[in-house]
Amino acid sequence: MHPSNARLLAYCDAEAGAEQSRRIAGHLSRCEKCRGRVREIRGEKDELSASAASEAPATPPGLAAVLSAMEAWRKGRAGGLASELKRRVRSEIETYFGSPAILVIERPGARAEELLGRASGMFEVFLGPDAADAVREDVLRGLDWAGPDGEKRP
Repeated sequence: MHPSNARLLAYCDAEAGAEQSRRIAGHLSRCEKCRGRVREIRGEKDELSASAASEAPATPPGLAAVLSAMEAWRKGRAGGLASELKRRVRSEIETYFGSPAILVIERPGARAEELLGRASGMFEVFLGPDAADAVREDVLRGLDWAGPDGEKRP
């Protein structure tokens, strides 16, 4: 089974965790398709970095909207969406690990995506990668949010 775009992106950003990085590296050694996707991801990241470093002339409207949404998310202006995401993540943590686990996972002032990332790591360790992906999908279902792989969540 191929790693998802989100996992490949986390791998490229060195945010996948040791065990997941080891599994992805092993898969990449055998899978040209995924190696190609990693090259694409790295190329896209390089392009974004280069365009951020220099003033780009005109940004296509679709890309401008995506970049604007990413910036709003980073700056925490996604208010209601961030609150709903946090509420859903807390609910899943409580379901699987109990209320005290929320106090351990959630740091004061943490952004919603940070909470999701920390919880995702915990879900992966204790529930396994497939179940963790399913929990993440449940949390994101119905939110108007584009994940790290750029795919709109239903």
